[in-house]
Amino acid sequence: MKNELFAYLAGAIDSDGTIGIKRSTYAMRVRKDAGAPVFSERVALRQVTPQIPNLLKKTFGGSLYITKPSVPKGKPLWSWAATDLRALECLTALMPFLRVKRKQAMNCLALRKVKRSSMKAKVRFGRGHAGAAARPKRLTDRMECLYENAKTLNRVGV
Repeated sequence: MKNELFAYLAGAIDSDGTIGIKRSTYAMRVRKDAGAPVFSERVALRQVTPQIPNLLKKTFGGSLYITKPSVPKGKPLWSWAATDLRALECLTALMPFLRVKRKQAMNCLALRKVKRSSMKAKVRFGRGHAGAAARPKRLTDRMECLYENAKTLNRVGV
C-alpha cells in the first residue's frame, strides 16, 4: 500500500510540485553571526483543491497553508512545503517513483551529503559539539554549486 501512496504522491510532485534548494543569508546580513549562507532542501506543492496537500502533510509532515492566487481571477491555492530533514524523508520515499523531477531530487540529496560532511568538519578537536568551527570554504562552495544547479534545473522557459 505504501508503494501505491508514494507513486501517487510522486506523480503529484512531478506535475504540480517543486523540488529545490533554498539559500538564506539572513544570519550573515541581519544577525551578523554567520560567515556563510544556510542551505536547505525544499519540496513544495500547490493545488486548487486540498486533498493532495493534506495527504502530503499527513504522510511527511511539513507546512500546510493557503496562498493568494497569482492571477486576478484565480482561486486561492492550497500549499504544502517541507524543508531540510522532512524534505529529505519525502524525497527518499518518492525517489523511485519520480520521473519528471528526478534530477532535482538527486540534487537535493547531494546537498544533504555535503551538509553531513559539513557537520563532521565543524567539530573542533577536543570540543565535541557541532558548530564549534566555521564550515570549510570548499563545502560552502560545493553547496553554492548545488544551489545554482537547482536554479538551472527549475528554470522556466527558454
